[in-house]
Amino acid sequence: MFPFDSIRSKLHHKNQQERVRLAQQWPTVSAEINHWSIVTADQELASSATPHQIEASFHFTVNGEYFGGYLRSVALTHHAAEVAAKGSPTVIIRYDPANPDSVAVLAEDNSDNLPFQIISG
Repeated sequence: MFPFDSIRSKLHHKNQQERVRLAQQWPTVSAEINHWSIVTADQELASSATPHQIEASFHFTVNGEYFGGYLRSVALTHHAAEVAAKGSPTVIIRYDPANPDSVAVLAEDNSDNLPFQIISG
């Protein structure tokens, strides 16, 4: 199974990079955080020192319609995640104007407004 997992991970990473590249051209909009969760870090990010990530759901409106999505932080300690996953900061998201259900949250758009770093995707 290990070779299959490695191939799947590489394909996922390549697809994510392509999506981020395309999303750089999409319009931005401010979104509001609905809910915070502390989750086990993705396998490719986790280490024994940083085994957790923050996952946040958000919503935004485009042309009077509500849409949503999720973002994830970089890998963190549990304590750092607990401290940072609070409040209601604004998140800048990018959405596909042809399909606003398709969204991306880019780290460079949110470097100053969140109390933690995120993974672009």
